[in-house]
This record gives sequence, structure tokens and C-alpha cells, in this order.
Amino acid sequence: MPVTLLVLTLLSTGAATTRILPVRTSARFKAQFPEEHWFVPIKASDGRTAYVLSLEPDFDVGHHVLTVELVLRRAGSKVDAPNLLRGKWHGLQDYDFAAGDLAHGVKNSAFGEKRTVSLKNLGLVLRIVVTDATVSPISATTYQLDTLGLQVEVDNL
Repeated sequence: MPVTLLVLTLLSTGAATTRILPVRTSARFKAQFPEEHWFVPIKASDGRTAYVLSLEPDFDVGHHVLTVELVLRRAGSKVDAPNLLRGKWHGLQDYDFAAGDLAHGVKNSAFGEKRTVSLKNLGLVLRIVVTDATVSPISATTYQLDTLGLQVEVDNL
């Protein structure tokens, strides 16, 4: 029995991680052109597309962009497949770019200018630098995100 369990553990652990070709890219979001979706394929070391990294806006009922989320999905997944960056946590995360959080400047935001997301279960790390963000008020307490610029690096752990 112990040998069987060891083999199953090794197989399940090995299947969870895919070595990738490191990626360094720039991402840009503009609220005036929300239909222009930014995405970049993340290639496995064998050349096939393993993941797709994208920016996805979240709109309020007035069609204002309140948040833009960095999303990582397995290649071939449906558009509504879970974001692999999400863990068990709720609330604002370091891959979320909320207008209200950025209203007082990137450096004063909850996660700052430089952010790191480690995905041990996938064997990946994302390093994110917010290069710029502009917001505008839509009420006394609410902001919309007008533009967002990021530098994103995806690498193996």
C-alpha cells in the first residue's frame, strides 16, 4: 500500500505543474475601448499553449469600469472558467485593479506598484508592475477606471 500511495502522489503532483516558456509583456486597458480585449498565450516548454492571460473589466449598471482583473485560464477553457489566480480568499486581491483603490495613486493602493502572485499548485509566479492608472469620479465616493498599464512577467517557480 505505501508504494501505491507514493506513486499516486507523484503522478498527481506532476500533472498539476506544466513548465512554461517565461513571458514578459505589457498590457493596456482603456475604458473607452472595452471591447478591445488584451490577452497573451502562455506557452508550455513543448510549444503548445498551456494558459491564456487576459484583462477583464467589471462594469457597474451604468457601464462604468470599476475594476479590471488579471485572469489566467487554461488554454481551451470557456470564457466563464475560473480564474486560476483566485485562491480561497475573498475581497480585493493583488491581481485586481479597482478604480477606488487606485484613486489616490498606484503607490498608495492596497498592493502598491509592484505585485507578486505565486501559484505553487501550478508551479508559476507572476510579477506585475502597474505602470500607470487613471481614474475619474462618477459620484462623490465612486470612481471609474479610465486607463490601466501593466508590465507582466510569468515564470516558473
